Amino acid sequence: MDDLAGVRASGVSRAARAPAKYQAPRPVAVWAFARYFRGLFRRHFASVRWAALDEPTAWDRAVPVLFVSNHTNWWDGFFSFILTQEFGLTFHILMEAANLDRYPAFKRIGTMPLRRDSRMGAWDDLHAAGRVLRPGAALWIYPQGRRRPAGERLEQLERGAAHLAVRHAGALRICPVAFRYPFVSEQLPEAIALVGRSWLHDGIGDRKALTERIGSAIADTVASLDTRLSAEALEGFRLLVPGKLSVNKRMDRVRHRLGLLRGPFEARNG
Repeated sequence: MDDLAGVRASGVSRAARAPAKYQAPRPVAVWAFARYFRGLFRRHFASVRWAALDEPTAWDRAVPVLFVSNHTNWWDGFFSFILTQEFGLTFHILMEAANLDRYPAFKRIGTMPLRRDSRMGAWDDLHAAGRVLRPGAALWIYPQGRRRPAGERLEQLERGAAHLAVRHAGALRICPVAFRYPFVSEQLPEAIALVGRSWLHDGIGDRKALTERIGSAIADTVASLDTRLSAEALEGFRLLVPGKLSVNKRMDRVRHRLGLLRGPFEARNG
């Protein structure tokens, strides 16, 4: 999923097409894509892990969740999907309409279009997205609007997330998430997520001020994750998807089975 976005306060003004009709996630498609995404992660990563500063299992399921995250990688949308499944929430995400038109199958798992070439079209799409914020549901937005370098500061964020929060009737949980894809002593990289500290928003507030708060929350969560990873240690991160062993570990496993190495087999490099 590419270029998952919010919307800028200004946009290109031109005739907007009618907003696409929302399709609720199809259970069979959700099951199939979950298997597919997890298979991709198993092949391309040493592991997929997550930790939380705010425990998702303790959240009130009657309150919908708006996830806001940094966006640095092609994998972010897939990671958002399997993480939402882990939390037991119904997945929804905004994706640039031009890209969703190329991959319409994603609509079957809760992906919704956001037109970036039309101010009115983007407005309509955000309103459509707001209708999925119901009990047990989660909606992901990447306020950076497009993929940015991992080390780039979160600046000039788009206000789509704040717009949804301000317009939402009733309580809404806003939760920052940080994604990173570092190499940690293995042949393949790790996919790591840190769920930040969420807060309940009551629909009152200024979009600009709320956007700044969202940006600060994401930046703080990213900084917390980077601090944890600076020691190249994964203690405290829960395993979500196991990945492939490094070549030397696959060789060690064979030698253990042949009795050529003593002691327990260690799956990871020390």
